[in-house]
Amino acid sequence: MKTTALTAAALLLATATAKPLSGSQPEKRDADPSAVAILETIVPTSKSCSGGEFSDECATAAQAAPPLLASFHKYGLVTQSEQAALISYMAYETAGFKYVRNHFPAPGRPGQGTRSMMMPNFVQEFAATLQPAISNPDPAALLDDVIDAGADWEAASWYYTTKCTDEVKEGVKSGSKDGWKKYITDCVETTLDEGENSREAYWTRAAKALNLSGD
Repeated sequence: MKTTALTAAALLLATATAKPLSGSQPEKRDADPSAVAILETIVPTSKSCSGGEFSDECATAAQAAPPLLASFHKYGLVTQSEQAALISYMAYETAGFKYVRNHFPAPGRPGQGTRSMMMPNFVQEFAATLQPAISNPDPAALLDDVIDAGADWEAASWYYTTKCTDEVKEGVKSGSKDGWKKYITDCVETTLDEGENSREAYWTRAAKALNLSGD
């Protein structure tokens, strides 16, 4: 398996003990410069949070890299193709790491969020797997608790490993565009789109940055 800067950085986090970054109040931690550069290539707007709406939810690539890589390590997602699929998915869902809650159309859907914008029922299921487990009968409050615990960045990895079929995972691991499309349509169960900031545009940049063929 070919190792990139992202996978190497992820493996180095095996002994990391620092608390993951919180989506609402990111802690300052040193990020691997090569990993940050890769994220900025995939998500060009992640170089800065200036001028953004809901700025308290925004994360730059430097802030995103440590918890994102920690989530890959926790769930054993060390292939470039899996990382490309998940990074591009999160980038699209959060408009470039700008949001951690669903705000649109206003007032949004209470309880929907994390960096993969999971629906409230999945947030609830995910929260129960955390150590310590988190529970709250109010969906919006539960999401806040998950974010405050710094778990918002690992939700996408949890969903992929627990909800995607082996067939979908094998397709993703192949690094092919068809494999990625099947992940989006069959596991995430949403539609594909085109354009400058579309799902496909983010994945194409991720595939290139992580040395996939993109075919």
